[in-house]
Amino acid sequence: MAYLWWERWGERPPLAVRNRLPLACWLLMLGLAIIDLPLRLLLTPYPLWPMLLLGHALVFAGIALLAAWLLAGRPGVGWIGGPLILLVSTLPVPSYLENAVIVPLREIFARLAAEISNLLGQPALAFGTSVHLGNGWVGIDEACGGIRSLQACVMIGLFFGEWYRFRFTRRVALLFAAVAAALLGNFARVLFLSLRASAGARAVESAHDLAGWLAMGASLLLTGWLACRWAGYRFPEWGRGGRIATSGASRKFPAAALWLAGIAGCFALNDAGTRLWFAHGREIRHATIPQWTAALPEHHWSFQPSPLSQPAREMLRPDFFVAGSWRTDADTTVSAYYVQWTHGQVARSVPFLHNPTICLPYAGCELVSTLRPLEVSWAGGTLPFFAYKFRQMGREILVAFTIWDPARGRLLQKPSPFQSWTDWWNAQWTEVREARQNQPGQLLTVSLPWSEDSPHRAQLLLQKIIRPAPESL
Repeated sequence: MAYLWWERWGERPPLAVRNRLPLACWLLMLGLAIIDLPLRLLLTPYPLWPMLLLGHALVFAGIALLAAWLLAGRPGVGWIGGPLILLVSTLPVPSYLENAVIVPLREIFARLAAEISNLLGQPALAFGTSVHLGNGWVGIDEACGGIRSLQACVMIGLFFGEWYRFRFTRRVALLFAAVAAALLGNFARVLFLSLRASAGARAVESAHDLAGWLAMGASLLLTGWLACRWAGYRFPEWGRGGRIATSGASRKFPAAALWLAGIAGCFALNDAGTRLWFAHGREIRHATIPQWTAALPEHHWSFQPSPLSQPAREMLRPDFFVAGSWRTDADTTVSAYYVQWTHGQVARSVPFLHNPTICLPYAGCELVSTLRPLEVSWAGGTLPFFAYKFRQMGREILVAFTIWDPARGRLLQKPSPFQSWTDWWNAQWTEVREARQNQPGQLLTVSLPWSEDSPHRAQLLLQKIIRPAPESL
């Protein structure tokens, strides 16, 4: 956008003389600031909410257009407004659009890749968005489903449309062509990775990033080539309208400048107030809610650390992780891992998708029975742990874990369906009312061989591991 404004700097319109502004402009300034405040508050705990970001972007675009009108009238709106169309490509894809369009396209890509692999003599089956080959799996979700290249191509299509000043119909056609180029490049990448899978998982991993960059680069070049072809392979005529700003460059516009200063002040107050509100809430929670952490015996002679693999790290996205196994005084081997999330909203869902009750059955463990919860005492109170008995290849183990919400000092609540829009809205606004910028979470799990006194031994083990967090000492 900055380049487009710089490129047409010689076409900027003369400044208008406005010694007074109508009352409607000042009321509109106040209205925009009032509209922005709840958006700014909600974007703090939900920074990637597509519709909130769209509303926030529209507010700022409206301010820019109104400021252009105050400074230069209708010509100013046209000069400022054109490049703002690129804002569309910066917004995240809404989840309903991804579920309705992107996910079905991924499934189609997987089926096509499997069919072509079979035609080339490499047996393959498509399962949802993944391709199963003889030497392993190629996950289309894991291979970045093309969202980034799709948004990049949309951006470049919008850019060339504005750069060449295409007619509306040609801009729409170029936008569809950009989407088609992104989908074509993404499919080529999926097919390449599927064929590459015949050499093993390492070959797919080594080629993954290169294939993604090549696919996006080819899609962008194809979109740019089409735009240049439609424009006759020429550069735009810079300053085609002639420089017409000189006559008004020296005129004063005190009223418009005062309006701009006022709106900037309102938004600065919104931002400062939002930051103070959430910072105050964080300080209150740290002062009133006891915080704990897990300290595994990493210096014990028998401790064997278990590092987190890259695929697991991408799934869990922890802010802190430690895991390992060691031998106790009773000469039994126990294992534990501790995951902590401190920033963002990952803890709202990931702990419920990746915990022992979900992951152990996938690893071939059979759930034998659900045991009574364990109550583990520590300096700050009592922590409840869910306890289960599992069996794998004839060997029985006890597994105990907790999913804790350190911001509320209780078990982290699993998201549940809402009965109405009112319930949904109240749940979202609760985060603002309680000044919770992040949803922190803690997942602590221990496992040990099964015996009749395993629950008691697990309690003693957890009491040794759980310690007050340094900031709460």
